[in-house]
Amino acid sequence: MKKSTIMLAVAGALSAAVVGAHFYANQQAELVVQKQITQFAEQSELLIEHQGSSYNLFTNTIKVQSLEIKDAAEQQVLLNIGEFSLQGYEADKISEFTEVKLANVTLSPVLAAELAPQAATLAGASYALTSSLRYNPDSGNSQFKSSVEADGVVGIEFNFDLGNSKELMTTSLEMQKQDSEMTLEQELQMQSKLISAIQSLQPQTLTFAIAGQPKLDALVTELLTNQGLSKEQFEQMLAMQLAQVPVSEEAKQGLSGFAAGLNALEVSVSLDEAMDFNAFSQQVQSLSADPEALEKFLNLKITGS
Repeated sequence: MKKSTIMLAVAGALSAAVVGAHFYANQQAELVVQKQITQFAEQSELLIEHQGSSYNLFTNTIKVQSLEIKDAAEQQVLLNIGEFSLQGYEADKISEFTEVKLANVTLSPVLAAELAPQAATLAGASYALTSSLRYNPDSGNSQFKSSVEADGVVGIEFNFDLGNSKELMTTSLEMQKQDSEMTLEQELQMQSKLISAIQSLQPQTLTFAIAGQPKLDALVTELLTNQGLSKEQFEQMLAMQLAQVPVSEEAKQGLSGFAAGLNALEVSVSLDEAMDFNAFSQQVQSLSADPEALEKFLNLKITGS
């Protein structure tokens, strides 16, 4: 047999194997989705309906399309979700990267009508939500990122870097593996381990950012109008309040700059020394009477435009 023929045969066999594996994985994914939806319905007063699901072996991503979140009692649709995706989840080990995405999330007409009098701009918006966790088992560091975007209105991001998170990851995996209902004693033990793991975390950096989009000005105007204020009045009130706050001029300028321009705001905090949450809380409390020292300790930076 010619080498070219052998190569074609091998390629064909591999292709068939991949297709078969994907077909089996998709079937398993649908079973997993149905199981999770059933558990969610049992634990809440909501129902979830969806059109279908799929699984990608190469990226370890499961996707669920066209979801409807309903009130279980009244069978009334509350939310519509174009697509839900989960990447990197591992049931029996600590994943180094996990990401959840919700795309094209819209409010039902009922919820939109309730929200419209306060914020019509948000009531008619389409939303995208992303949350991810990246973990380095060698260093014990983890990075948590979360974002929400109201299309055409505003985007909000929250990022948190933590050290010494191995104990938390191990405890979370242990809880994840619990198949049967725990006794009261087991629950208390697990809660104690979880609290201990959280307290041992070492905060490193935190950033919060707002990205203004074309309709943000309309949203702010709506919210202020409901409070009986104009944008100019709000800026004057903010300036008076900032004048009494003992923070740096750079921080004040960042906040007032964003209030005026509604383009972008970023707040960042970082620590120079490694310390757990207990030590961090004690240090913040000890510096609470000295705002300048506290700002320096936190390496607080605020920029806005």
